Amino acid sequence: MPSNKKTLIILSESEPCHLEDSFDLILASDGGYRTAKEMDLVIDVLIGDFDSITSEELKEAKLKGIRIISFPTEKDKTDGELAVDYAISLGSKELVILGSFKEELDHALGNLFLLFKVDKAGISSKLLTQKYEIEIINSEKEYLEKQGHELSLIPVSGIVEDLNIEGSRYNLSNVKVEMGQTLTLRNVIINKKAKVYFNKGKVLSILKR
Repeated sequence: MPSNKKTLIILSESEPCHLEDSFDLILASDGGYRTAKEMDLVIDVLIGDFDSITSEELKEAKLKGIRIISFPTEKDKTDGELAVDYAISLGSKELVILGSFKEELDHALGNLFLLFKVDKAGISSKLLTQKYEIEIINSEKEYLEKQGHELSLIPVSGIVEDLNIEGSRYNLSNVKVEMGQTLTLRNVIINKKAKVYFNKGKVLSILKR
């Protein structure tokens, strides 16, 4: 098994999209195997109950030497959560989760909230789709060379105190934002370097790619 400092997880309902990073470990959950093939990615581990791929595809994966971790169809976790748990158990330091918002709403939200599970484990992560790059900010984040990209910030911790936004169309300075407020939606980055930082709270960053 390769070093697993940075891990890519390809979810079952994911869509092919551009990846800027390289990875030490690549996991696919169930139907994510097909997405990996479309993107010409070499999978290290395929995990799930395999109700989204054919027996021929599973056999093909085995012939390629991919490690197969199988679970029963009736289980207490989705294939995506199982993949996240596996990556965490291996000591991954950073997770990139490849997903989609074209799937059923419950699965889409469930996959989005995997970020909170990873965050609770003290590991940085982000969810990528063809249109969005989503991650949790705990104190600060810089956005480089993202001019013209839409940026929405959603408070997810009750209250975010002393929120600052720099390098955007709508900058803010030491503002308190509460969960449920929409003040920080649909901003636009205008500088080569933009920055978000705050003293207390947690924010979900949604960057349109």
